[in-house]
Parts: sequence; structure tokens; C-alpha cells
Amino acid sequence: MFGEREGLDPERPAHFGIPPDALADERPDRRPEEARRMGLSRHTEEGAVLSFASGLDRGKTGHRLMAWILLVTFAAPAVYTLFWLL
Repeated sequence: MFGEREGLDPERPAHFGIPPDALADERPDRRPEEARRMGLSRHTEEGAVLSFASGLDRGKTGHRLMAWILLVTFAAPAVYTLFWLL
């Protein structure tokens, strides 16, 4: 039949034709141990930024550029507020 696929577990149906095992997290977890203990994952806002930043490689020029952009993005409001208060 058109909607049936061989090899699928009947207790775990496929969503939109994609087997559930295909949606599993296959990437290595590069989060620091503290982030794991706090429960931060890629599915939370802070965990997503942390996971993205942890995946950057300092040997690649594009990754270094992105790290500087992240640094400026997150530090600019604090520096602006500091100057505004002075």
C-alpha cells in the first residue's frame, strides 16, 4: 500500500512518512557539563545559543568571525547601558 513502509515499528508510527529514528539526535553533544546539569539543550533559547557557540571551531575563519559577531551582539547592550549610566 502507498502509506505503509516495511521495517517500521507498529508501536511507533511514522510522522509524515518519516520514521521516528530518523529524528533522533545524532550529533555529538558539545555542551559543557554545567549546561547538561542545568538541563540546557538545543530546545531552549539559552541552550541553543550555547550549543551553537560550543560547535564553533577556532581553526576556521568563518567560525572566528561568527564568534566575534556573537561577542559584539551580546556585549553591546551592556556597554551601551554602562556608558548611558555614566
